[in-house]
Amino acid sequence: MQIISVLAFLAICLIIAMNFQNNITVNMFTNAFHVGTYAVNLAVFTVVVFILGIISAVFFLAPVYKSLKTKFEAYKRELEKGSISNSNGEAKIQVLENKISVLEKALDEAIKKKNE
Repeated sequence: MQIISVLAFLAICLIIAMNFQNNITVNMFTNAFHVGTYAVNLAVFTVVVFILGIISAVFFLAPVYKSLKTKFEAYKRELEKGSISNSNGEAKIQVLENKISVLEKALDEAIKKKNE
């Protein structure tokens, strides 16, 4: 995804470099009244449009990013809880296995004493 962003940025830089000497005319109209005609350098116009596009994308995607980040953190906490409970479960299993081995040894010793 980052490579696409870098390629887009390089393409914009190329367009700016190619149109550095070109000017465009922008006609401004409001409610069918002629407000003004402005001559704008095409490179500056491209930069302004590019920056406005980035700003609008940031404002549009910021709530989505925040929501996904919150969900990811909640999921991460759930995984940590699961790993802790698994660790506790493994510890309990180990304790039970140790108790069983102690009881088996005690049973073997009791059987040996009874047979003697």
